[in-house]
Amino acid sequence: MLPLKIAHRGAMAEAPENTRSAFDRAIDSGVDGIEFDVQITKDGIPVLYHDAFLQKINGTQSVISDFTLGELLGYDFGRWFSETYSNEKILTLEQMLIAYGTRARLFIEIKSPPNEQAKPLYDQLPGLVVELVKNSISKERMDAISILAFDPGMIHAAFLNAPDLKYILNIEDPFSENAPLNMDVKILHGYCLEHTKLDSRFVDDAHDNGKQIFTYSCDTLAEIYRARDFKVDGIMTNDPGGNAWQQFT
Repeated sequence: MLPLKIAHRGAMAEAPENTRSAFDRAIDSGVDGIEFDVQITKDGIPVLYHDAFLQKINGTQSVISDFTLGELLGYDFGRWFSETYSNEKILTLEQMLIAYGTRARLFIEIKSPPNEQAKPLYDQLPGLVVELVKNSISKERMDAISILAFDPGMIHAAFLNAPDLKYILNIEDPFSENAPLNMDVKILHGYCLEHTKLDSRFVDDAHDNGKQIFTYSCDTLAEIYRARDFKVDGIMTNDPGGNAWQQFT
């Protein structure tokens, strides 16, 4: 069985990440799922954006939580990538869920606060994310939703609000029983780590314990085959429509 093909921030090699254009290109390339990043605005609205800073959007070290949604809608979130995508607007999580929740599996990464000042707002984010999921996604599609984060606290907070969803912890390196995670792994559906960190013993142990393994970002044919040979459950790629995926079987 082939691993799931998951567009990392959409088809970010072809279009500005975390935008409608990137998601539409991902869907057109036949992905199984889409991974994207969620942060929170000054007025408490979950929106899609990856970076800690808005440098590529407005040339400053400001952060998403410095602005209201209305203010962010005044910025161009596509021109940094190419003039072709000028006037691309920032998406809210609600818009993403409604537009794509029936078209692909969704892997929703909750970002950590970019600074201490933003922490009180970001503490609200896990609850807001899962509430929007419950309100925007039908019961029949809930199994196609996964919540990801690097911060175990974010995962735990979301789990307390929606224990029936799937939770995937992003990790920097494989771990073992000799160096366990500082959290209750029973609430986790799986783990996600960068493809160069894959380790066969770790993947096998995870599978033996009922956990799935996801990896990022595989864009060359060699990287894709290597991840498949590790028997991962899902491969995140920046270029789902690229030649490598057209050759992969």
